[in-house]
Amino acid sequence: MAVTEKGVGEVVRQRLDSLSPAERRLARVLLASYPIAGLESVARFAERASVSPPTVTRFITKLGFRGYPEFQESLRREVQSRLSSPLARYRDEPKRDSVVNDALEVSTHNLRATLGLLSDRDVKEAVKLLADVRRRIMILGGRVSAPLARYLAGQLHLLRPGVGLVDAERSAPAQQLIDMRKTDVLIVFDYRRYQPDTIECARVASSRGCDVILFTDPWLSPASAFARQVLVTSVETVGPFDSLVGAMAVVEALIAAVLGELGARAEMRMQSLERLRAGDVLGGSDSGS
Repeated sequence: MAVTEKGVGEVVRQRLDSLSPAERRLARVLLASYPIAGLESVARFAERASVSPPTVTRFITKLGFRGYPEFQESLRREVQSRLSSPLARYRDEPKRDSVVNDALEVSTHNLRATLGLLSDRDVKEAVKLLADVRRRIMILGGRVSAPLARYLAGQLHLLRPGVGLVDAERSAPAQQLIDMRKTDVLIVFDYRRYQPDTIECARVASSRGCDVILFTDPWLSPASAFARQVLVTSVETVGPFDSLVGAMAVVEALIAAVLGELGARAEMRMQSLERLRAGDVLGGSDSGS
């Protein structure tokens, strides 16, 4: 079923435009308290959104479920997957004869699966935001995804001004967002098991009116409640650690798209940086002679 492959939260996000106003209220309640709101009774879920229980039933059917019990069972499986540790996954992993070949095949699958998970609208909006040089961009990665954040920040710096990297090693990364304005963008990477300080950064940026772009897995980081664009990538892997192959591919695709949007402006910036680097090299050679 497509719902279980994508995760309930991502299916809800992608179908928002096809829902009635009352169903959209249910969707927003679910995403704001994901997945807890959907694990409550039908009556309580309906009460949270100020709709009738039959509206909940219609909403669940539109998502592709046969009924509320099946919907809740899917959410419970997501909770279990969200909380699973690398150690637990390692213990459950079957022994393999050819780990390298299997891992490469799974990586290939991740790329295809990520294409199916991505929201075309969110991708296009993200590209437009990143190509808007009037906006300042801050980028934050987590314990595992920090290399993705550094790579994206470094590549965007080559193309446009106003790109900064949040230092996730500091005790309170949210304090680094104190100067963010409404026109600014925060890019967040958050994969299971999700980081409270990363989620708090998304909340702080959103409360300031900033646009938050979230990279996450099919189970959706709680930071999705504060993000306007959510880029979901497949994380399947051989072994206990989630794969970042899909996420890296999307990062590189966004960089290519931003370059295409900026065109000559990005080219001029890269030429200026090349001249500066050439000067550094020549200066270093002179000082060492």
